[in-house]
Amino acid sequence: MALKIEVFASQPPCSGGRLVLKLMEEIKQEYGDKIDVEVHKGLTEKAKEYGLKVSPAIVIDRDIRIIGVCPTKNTLKNAIREAGVL
Repeated sequence: MALKIEVFASQPPCSGGRLVLKLMEEIKQEYGDKIDVEVHKGLTEKAKEYGLKVSPAIVIDRDIRIIGVCPTKNTLKNAIREAGVL
């Protein structure tokens, strides 16, 4: 079963949001079907559900892992690894 990663970015995306979206494209190519990435743009019901008021944000397996900044690729890969995907 693929690890669910949810990405939240403002609409239109700020510079951090654009960087996160670009980074997630690279991560999707690298991990393939091991991850399932869902992108939310703007203040969505899902963002409210998590209580997110700052973007960009990345939620991994229903756990808010990164908020307010675009992480480095290594930081994101470590978070994915900690969630169980090698």
